[in-house]
Amino acid sequence: MNTSEIRKFFDILKDNRKLTEVRILDRRKTYSGYFTSVDTMLDQLKRYDNFNIYFTLNAINPACASRSQSNIIQESPSSTTSDNDIIQRDWVLIDIDPKRPSDTNATDAEKKLALEVGRNVYRYLESIGFPKAIIADSGNGYHLLYKTELPNNERTKLLIKDFLQSLSTLFDTEKVSIDTSVYNAGRICKLYGTSSRKGIDSFERPQRESCIVTIPDKIHITSEELIKRVADFLPKPETENRYNNYQRESFDIDGFIRRNRLQHTETNINGVRKIILEECPFDSNHKAPDSAIFVLPSGAIGFKCFHNSCQGHTWRDVREKFEPRAFRDYNREFKPINPNMGQSTTQGEKVLKIADKGVKTDSQNPDAPQKEILEFKEIEYTDRSKMITIPSKLTELDKRIMGFNLGEISLWSGSNASGKSTILGQLALSAVDVGFKGIIFSGELTASRVKNWIHQQAAGRNYTKKSNKGEYYYTPKDTGDLIDAWLEGKLFVYNNDMGNTAKKIFETIRKEVHARGLNFIVLDNLMAMDILLYEGDTNAKQKAAMLDLTTLAKELNIHIHLVAHPRKSMGFLRKNDISGTSDITNIVDNTFIIHRCNLDFFRLGKDFFGDAIIQRFEGCGNVVEVCKNRDLGIMDELIGLHYELESRRFLNSRGDNWSYGWIPKQTYMDFEDLPPDDVPDMPLGTDFDN
Repeated sequence: MNTSEIRKFFDILKDNRKLTEVRILDRRKTYSGYFTSVDTMLDQLKRYDNFNIYFTLNAINPACASRSQSNIIQESPSSTTSDNDIIQRDWVLIDIDPKRPSDTNATDAEKKLALEVGRNVYRYLESIGFPKAIIADSGNGYHLLYKTELPNNERTKLLIKDFLQSLSTLFDTEKVSIDTSVYNAGRICKLYGTSSRKGIDSFERPQRESCIVTIPDKIHITSEELIKRVADFLPKPETENRYNNYQRESFDIDGFIRRNRLQHTETNINGVRKIILEECPFDSNHKAPDSAIFVLPSGAIGFKCFHNSCQGHTWRDVREKFEPRAFRDYNREFKPINPNMGQSTTQGEKVLKIADKGVKTDSQNPDAPQKEILEFKEIEYTDRSKMITIPSKLTELDKRIMGFNLGEISLWSGSNASGKSTILGQLALSAVDVGFKGIIFSGELTASRVKNWIHQQAAGRNYTKKSNKGEYYYTPKDTGDLIDAWLEGKLFVYNNDMGNTAKKIFETIRKEVHARGLNFIVLDNLMAMDILLYEGDTNAKQKAAMLDLTTLAKELNIHIHLVAHPRKSMGFLRKNDISGTSDITNIVDNTFIIHRCNLDFFRLGKDFFGDAIIQRFEGCGNVVEVCKNRDLGIMDELIGLHYELESRRFLNSRGDNWSYGWIPKQTYMDFEDLPPDDVPDMPLGTDFDN
């Protein structure tokens, strides 16, 4: 028994304040004791060194300290800690063990296999935003412990159950499994510093001492949203719905694979079929074993590619890629774009894009004069599911407006420091990440300031560092260099020294779109552009500039994001408060206002939306209001976002931490404190790169 290791456990996992039950299991008897003092606990444990000793992971109701085994270890107690005795979920345990005969210890080779799986699980969870875990050696396998602050209720129990089942589905092998039974609140865990005595102590299968291997410098809380993101992967059996004509026939996955000639290998682990694809359906650079189709015993089907760029793809996306009519498009949904988008527009492509906008043209004679009046039969049918849109990565915004259509303009407004430049930088990065190209015109920031801002947003909280000058974060130069390499040829910044006249900027846009194959433009902001070359008063000049901009968006088939500051307003900011003539908001296709969730927002917003709706955004940092969306007719929709200081990002939830495509291979934290001989090479294809 290692008393210093037990003290470390008590300090880190129990924080020296919480009641702990120690439970000792013998073949015939159970022993139990409740302790708040580690010294008292160690004194009582001395005589039980040859037993398997465990402790309760989660916070126990203090009243349990009054049980008969308080401060002593008692044989066959009348009660031990049950699920109902837990007042809060403090930890989520991932228990990874090699498969072996019951009541035996693991061989060194078997334990290395468990380490291999543990590394893969750790890297995957970190890649989707999980904080660093406590890593422990259980003696026969490995534990990953994530700190939480979740209530002990049925919802949490089912969430953690699905979370562990999802990890088991993704990572179990023929020789290693993730224990899916450790989801209950009253779960006991190996007491670190004591030995695992599952079988006799032999040279081949030794009894080993458990220990805590790695403790992060700071233990961060793992959010419920992150746990749910993993849990939601777990495929569910198809229910009767309109997409399957209200039938529940099982899908013929083997026929699907044959019809579409999908090259693959296959394993069957605990009844879960894992169909490992030779190539990811969405990126042929992602080779086996990085993507797979999973078929559960229930018949539920799932899909997973472990690369960040494919994280959003589901089984339904795979099915629709090969069988586009598999699901009738009753409601338009966002479809990921072709990653090869962004090439220069040819004359032939231009004709097709004009046709897609709803007017028939003569493909052999694109210069033929257009008709002023059209018969209905002359108007081309538009397949809305094939419209090209640029996603934002802001889930609720994409649900409402389905992304930003090419050929349109979005107007953004908001009070000072509301986050207009922040969200536009983020939208630019999200567009680049899925294959679009663009340019940022910032009339207020120098090119170097824009670069620093974009670097911080692209890096994310895992790769920024805190300055020693206070609450300020920056991107280290080596990380910035990697981001620059990724953005090369994809995202550009206008040099303000070249002039700010609107007509000059518009001509530059036209030239660069043709030369570089750009798909989107960020203009920050309208008031920083000189419109003196237009005729008329200020309102007439602004209207003329906006009409030119609209023509530019349609002609070049690009999306333009434009910032316009509001007039000073004493009330809740509305669309009519945006500076300039009302023609500006009438001309554009989308109008958004960004609100800060301050006292004025909650005080004044209820007059327009009602107190019940406004109070939903308690805890949010900002709200995006969709004032107008011409395409779908959406208006007066509010979307709550969370601002993250470390990355200058707006997040869907506090747990969000998506990765952009600059992240190199093998950058995720490893089981760093293990001896080198115990760290096998990662199997091919499990690097979880971008």
